[in-house]
Amino acid sequence: MSDTAPKPAFQSLTLKSAAAIAVAIVASKLKIQLPEGAAQDLASAAIDLMSTLGLIGVAIGRSRAKGPVA
Repeated sequence: MSDTAPKPAFQSLTLKSAAAIAVAIVASKLKIQLPEGAAQDLASAAIDLMSTLGLIGVAIGRSRAKGPVA
């Protein structure tokens, strides 16, 4: 058995790679020349932003809930 703990989904290399590819494709369609490593940085920032906004949404939803957490 492996001693390594599973990573959260947003730290997955597959997710980061897919997001970096998507950023690179959009940039090429818009005729934007990205510097080396910029697609990975933008993809990582987008994943962090979506995670943060999701957590904020959950916090707002929980604060508006009437009953206790089950």
